[in-house]
Amino acid sequence: MKLYLLIYDVDFDEEVMEMLAQCCVTGFTKWDRVLGKGARSEPKMDDAVWPGFNCAVAIAMEEKNEPIFKKALRVTCSRLGESGIKIYELPIKEVDLVECRD
Repeated sequence: MKLYLLIYDVDFDEEVMEMLAQCCVTGFTKWDRVLGKGARSEPKMDDAVWPGFNCAVAIAMEEKNEPIFKKALRVTCSRLGESGIKIYELPIKEVDLVECRD
């Protein structure tokens, strides 16, 4: 299982949400108004000096769905351009609630 973290300009929110709805994603966590600065981008602090902000989406993905998801991501990224979205892939392990009690 992997966790995909997508960080993208709010201007692309509709396209990203549409892509998630049309492919194999059954659940996600989304943050609006994400502030920060990328290595190759201007700061986005949602203020008069640095206007704009990003959105972030975290998706826990089963291995069997990864090919479909990655294909949808490639199509979306080609439409948005590489400066519009940043994608991270992290290995994850779901924690059993029994482990949390010990």
